[in-house]
Amino acid sequence: MLAFASALKTRFAANYSIAALMDTDAGKMRGFARKAGITVPMYTDFDRMCDEISPDLILVGTADVFHADYIIRALDRKIAVVSEKPLCINFEQCRAILDAKQRNPEVFAVTSHNSRYRPVARTVKKMLEQGVIGRVISAEYRETLDRVHGKSYFRRWNSRRKFSNGLELHKSSHHFDKLNYLLNSYAVEVTASGVLLNYGANAPHSYEGKNCHSCQHRDVCPDFFQFDAELFNSEIYAPDQCIWSPEIDIEDNFSAGIRFANGVYVNYSLCAAADYEGEVIQLQGESGRLEAVQLAFSNRQDDLHSIQAVPLENIRIYRCGSAQPEDFPVEHVGLGFHGGADYTLFTDLFSENPPPSLPTLEDGILAVSTGAAAVQSIRTGKKVLIPEDILRMAGKHRFRTDAE
Repeated sequence: MLAFASALKTRFAANYSIAALMDTDAGKMRGFARKAGITVPMYTDFDRMCDEISPDLILVGTADVFHADYIIRALDRKIAVVSEKPLCINFEQCRAILDAKQRNPEVFAVTSHNSRYRPVARTVKKMLEQGVIGRVISAEYRETLDRVHGKSYFRRWNSRRKFSNGLELHKSSHHFDKLNYLLNSYAVEVTASGVLLNYGANAPHSYEGKNCHSCQHRDVCPDFFQFDAELFNSEIYAPDQCIWSPEIDIEDNFSAGIRFANGVYVNYSLCAAADYEGEVIQLQGESGRLEAVQLAFSNRQDDLHSIQAVPLENIRIYRCGSAQPEDFPVEHVGLGFHGGADYTLFTDLFSENPPPSLPTLEDGILAVSTGAAAVQSIRTGKKVLIPEDILRMAGKHRFRTDAE
């Protein structure tokens, strides 16, 4: 949310102003306000804030499990709403949000899926629309988080399923939205497998506590982490929970086979404890294979999303019958966080006439549905079909094979 605050205070200050902050954690809210340089009224009660401020737009950036509640309350108050990803964390919340949207169809509501705005993704999208490899037949998407970025998810609330429902939602919903965007389709079937290998009580470790700042092993533990006390100025929560806690109950490695409505089959995988940070996307088309690689390097150890991160990006096409790859330049629009993605997203989001290319609330639902299906498949060991009522409410339908 700091990136949102910075953009609103600078590039879009002529048309927007931050009117208030609301968080049930008052200490953290005060820390955020100081860090962002914001002096506005602060509330711990959502309805009171809305009654007294009458906001035109709500930006939702709480823990994932609470997104649905604030989205629905904003919609029912006829207030435009932008939610951080993931839009919500399970099928039940998807249905509740879609119900609220159907009650309030005129209200502007979008999801801030900025991964589809990364320069590599935008360039690949343009190439696919130009038919450079013909019709896409299948795809592979591998996401790797290094042991700085990946570890950060296991220091925070994300590592408790009741708050996030796992990285399948919190992290991978970005990628599922990007796949929907690139393939111009949506998932209808998911088969997944996952495991907690590198973090939590069962992973190899020498020291264990509750939080780094209070741990008796803080001076010797190689995983000690010093968080930003100015930003997280809270008596309730600190983002330095022990990465070896027995309360961690999400996967740090998982893979999924995803069948899309247009017939494309995708193999997706995520590893949250790799030796490098980045993603590799391979799209097999009728006339060749498009490979897009994006790695991130930073001279900071706390934030690989920062503006200081230096991306290594390349796009290549391997034509059928040729051993010589063709290189294509990545098109950059502006600098900023998340490899420049935020710059373009905010340009669309806060323009006077937002374009239809913005990731809609329904786009957020489709991304969440893929992640929720992956979690359910991991738990049951079975193939999971995206519920037909959710697809129908999101304006989609399922294509079934004769075997089904």
